Formats: sequence, C-alpha cells, structure tokens
Amino acid sequence: MEDIEDILLGIENGGAPPGFRLPLMTVGLNKSSDNNNTMLQQKKKKKKKTNKNINEEEEEEPLTTITSLSPQIPGTQTIYIKTFGCSHNQSDSEYMAGQLSTFGYALSDKPEEADLWLINTCTVKSPSQSAMDTLISKCKNARKPLVVAGCVPQGSRDLKELEGVSIVGVQQIDRVVEVVEETLKGHEVRLLNRKTLPALDLPKVRKNKFIEILPINVGCLGACTYCKTKHARGHLGSYNVESLVSTSWIYILHLNCIGIRLFARHIV
Repeated sequence: MEDIEDILLGIENGGAPPGFRLPLMTVGLNKSSDNNNTMLQQKKKKKKKTNKNINEEEEEEPLTTITSLSPQIPGTQTIYIKTFGCSHNQSDSEYMAGQLSTFGYALSDKPEEADLWLINTCTVKSPSQSAMDTLISKCKNARKPLVVAGCVPQGSRDLKELEGVSIVGVQQIDRVVEVVEETLKGHEVRLLNRKTLPALDLPKVRKNKFIEILPINVGCLGACTYCKTKHARGHLGSYNVESLVSTSWIYILHLNCIGIRLFARHIV
C-alpha cells in the first residue's frame, strides 16, 4: 500500500481529481435503435378492427428507467459519521458531512444502514480513544469500508487498529470526498500531509442548525504530557479577523444561524 498525498488517480493523465463530480440523481435506460440514435424507438402495434369506422390505433412503449442506482456510482451511497472529542472535531465533522452531502452522498445515524463508516477521533484522553477502538472493531466485523479522521491517525498513524484503514488528516478534511470514493472502490488512502488551514467557507451540515461552530485557530502552544493535541494538530495557526467576521455574517444573514460558537485552544 502506498500513501496518496497530493496526486490521486486521474490527475496525472490530465483528468479531474476523483470526488469532483456532480451527484448523479437518476439514470435513464433507452432502447437501442437501428440508426444508433439515443432517442427511444417507438413501436407501433396495429390492431385490426371489424368495424370499418374505427381507425388503426397506435401504442407507445413506455420509457424504461432505473429506479435503484448502482452502488458503484460515486455519490449514491450512504455514510455513517461518528464524532468523538471537542467542538473543533464537531466542526470538522460538520464540514466533512457538508461536502459529502453536496456530492450526493446520503447521511445516516444508523451504522447498519450505511455503506461506509467515517469516524472522527479524539486523542486527548484515553476514554475517547478506547471508544474509537471498539467502534473500529465493530466496523471491521461488519465488513464495512472505513475512513478514520481526526487527531488519532494524525498523531499515531502506525497504530495497529489503523492497519488497512483509509485516513483523512486534520488539515485534509477538504478532500474527504476523494478519500471516501477511493475507499468505496476498495483502495486504502492516507492523506496526512500538513498544509494551509482548511477554508471556512466549505459546505457544512450542522448538528444544531441554529448554532455555527467557528474555529478561531488550530493547533496548540502547549506541550502537556497527557495530551497529543500539539503532536496531532501542530503549532498554533490562526485565521485572520476579516475572514472570521465575514464568515460569521454569512451564517447569520443567509443561513439562519442565531448564534456563533467561537472555538480556540489558545487566544493570544
């Protein structure tokens, strides 16, 4: 298995990166015609009538449609998202849910109904990581495709529990659609490189539709012995005031938020 960092399938050949597709909502299946035209060929059935005043009737064969989409088509599957940890993790999960929903994926609170599980993890304290280990075991036993995000894989990528599992790093959440698509195809994808801060204007599905969780910064200035946040999230990096203010106004004026919850590890 090779880590996939900045180049995924299709980019080398000049194609669009996986994940950047509009959702496919319906598929029509047309009958083939003699001239290979894509339009449906109409069949005419002539019925003989004993009454001379009755003309011949024509009947059209209806268009056949596919009502259930193939599970191989990206953007048609159901995703279960489980979040552990702080408000920052909750915000990251909302961003990932928003991107997946935008590209056509359905979101479900019932893991047994999902085609893929996405677990956003916390590594600050042992109970959260123990709960994550239990959930990963359940997912593997259910033979469901799995993607793990958050601080655990970013800070401890070589954990035994993460073997054979796709990973989204804390600064790669804007590429979650790519990782989900490739994982559903049976590939193992790991995006852990650090880069600039994730954009604040990504699509979002909020757990509380009236409250927006807005991170002021990421990372940490401390080095607490009981916490891996510094190791996972890196050194402190802050969003500028202008972007925070403009984003807040967008959520309040256009997205029906009545409150903004600002979140930060350190305010300096």
